[in-house]
Amino acid sequence: MTPILAVARRELAAALESPTAWIATAAFVAALHGLFFVVGYPIGQLQLPPFWAGGTASLAVAFAWIPPLLVGLAPALAMSAWAEERRSGTEELLLAWPIRSGEAVIAKFLAGWALLALLIVVAIAPLALVVASLGDLDWGATLTGIAGAIVLGGACLSIGHLVSALAREQLEAFLIGSLTLGALWALGLAIGNLPAPAAALAHLFSPAAHYLDGAAVGLLDLRDGVYFALLTAAALRVTYLAVEGRRSR
Repeated sequence: MTPILAVARRELAAALESPTAWIATAAFVAALHGLFFVVGYPIGQLQLPPFWAGGTASLAVAFAWIPPLLVGLAPALAMSAWAEERRSGTEELLLAWPIRSGEAVIAKFLAGWALLALLIVVAIAPLALVVASLGDLDWGATLTGIAGAIVLGGACLSIGHLVSALAREQLEAFLIGSLTLGALWALGLAIGNLPAPAAALAHLFSPAAHYLDGAAVGLLDLRDGVYFALLTAAALRVTYLAVEGRRSR
């Protein structure tokens, strides 16, 4: 087994044993289902009624809520990745293994991303089945939206890991990560009220905007894929530099 897979399995097993993962799962699923069926999406220019009121066989409301819900979920799953290792002194033990800093960064990210992907599927799949039983659900658009949510979640998680690598404790990592992702989401909300050059710049820096304009509405755009890949890679690269900097001291 490669060092990356070994550490990823260790991290995933530890996450599944942690109450944080189960609390995050319950909160995420309950919030998404309640918002989808009862509240709708009354934020910004994208005004969507709840499922029961709208009567449309679509998961548009659920997909619209994915970015703001990730503002809290991704930092909650990422906050202990490095900050807790530093606080407890186990980071030195991890990096004493025959594993490079970059491999450890990738392994931790893959474990967190696998867990986050599972949470997204667990949250959205029941909604899709209910809607499909009541109407003609577009499964192509639905699967595209789920895949896009997982990719968006990976980008948000990579930012959470970056903050965790720089923070001194979990709570600090969670708060800074949530504020950072919240600011990027709010930037997307402001696009419609900005002049064209500023709107284009805001769209560039808002992961939520790329998701809502693409996969969330069933559209696959190679540019969005490249955007999320570069954003995730950049965040993980800085995470590596932070970890490697402490290792080389």
